[in-house]
Amino acid sequence: MPVFSERGAYNIIPGPEELAKYDFNDKSSLSGTVWRVNVAFMVLVGVVVSLRVFARASMTQQFFADDILAIFAALFTLVSSATSIVATKYGLGDHVWNLAPPIEHIMDSIKHCVQLMYVAHIFYAAASTFTKLSIITSYLRIFPHELLRRILYGTGVLVTGIGISAIFATMFQCSPVQAAWDFTIEDSQCFEFVHFLYANAAANILIDFVLVVAPLPYFWSLSLPLRQRLVICILFGVGFVAFAASIVRIATLREMQGIDVTYFLVSPLNWTVIECSLGIICVSVPPMRPLFKRVAPGFLASYIGTRTAKTGPSKLYDEGSRMRSQPRTQQEIVEDMNREMDRQLHEFERTNRKGKESTMSFTELVSKERGSRGDASPV
Repeated sequence: MPVFSERGAYNIIPGPEELAKYDFNDKSSLSGTVWRVNVAFMVLVGVVVSLRVFARASMTQQFFADDILAIFAALFTLVSSATSIVATKYGLGDHVWNLAPPIEHIMDSIKHCVQLMYVAHIFYAAASTFTKLSIITSYLRIFPHELLRRILYGTGVLVTGIGISAIFATMFQCSPVQAAWDFTIEDSQCFEFVHFLYANAAANILIDFVLVVAPLPYFWSLSLPLRQRLVICILFGVGFVAFAASIVRIATLREMQGIDVTYFLVSPLNWTVIECSLGIICVSVPPMRPLFKRVAPGFLASYIGTRTAKTGPSKLYDEGSRMRSQPRTQQEIVEDMNREMDRQLHEFERTNRKGKESTMSFTELVSKERGSRGDASPV
């Protein structure tokens, strides 16, 4: 992500007013921050996506398109983070005036640093696109509602278009292409890439908002207890965290203009990594629910079991559909609710895949099934 000026990709001859902005006695460095942020999120993304794959392979025993897209998004993010770490070798995180002299070596270090950021941004654009497409395909697999599916298809087309444009805009921001990082090339022409980043970030924030908010009314309409509906909305609504990171990132883009490129690139770079990594982590949380149930059956107890456990005798059906009238433990309540939610979501997905009853709401589907069995509603 090179810095732009009126001259092109990088202005190596700043004016007096530009030079007056900097404290050339500042010896601080942010290279350690680059290492900590990137290594931390590389580990988190690697662990979370691995657990997602494990849950799908050993418990659900099914892989879906959203899983494949999430894996590719994780790989692109890991490459982008690794590239950023390598860039610290060429001065990323240090002030340009603190780079090792002579001047020829400083210019060469800046060129290599900007070139690596150029590569990192291409992989970031790909990772962001695949993350959003993973969310969209998972929703399309779950929801048969016509209006929501139209919104998702339209959003998917928009995400794909923005992703492709971001990759090509990064690759061909200068003519010749090498001028994006080699500021010694004469008669080069570059457009204001920072302006494109602002537009791209704003579009991604809008898309993130749609993907987080659009499905919530449908999750809320599930025929489940209030607290369990809250849990589902929270699990699928954790994308608000990545949404917030996107907003912070766009605020840091203004720091990308100036001569101290190796230092001021760190803040937008770190927030780019945080945004992309949190998106992958958030989209991987719901598929890991079977794993949570196995390793911690009471994981959701504080949300869905506490209130029911205090109500005394209950009349919920157990696995054999036999009526129970004795007090139940909190773990038993959680396990029953998890089984019921799994059964309903499985039926929901099965009906959607077969293309049957596509206009039927989730509540109507469950009511119809209960009516055909002659089951009484839980009280």
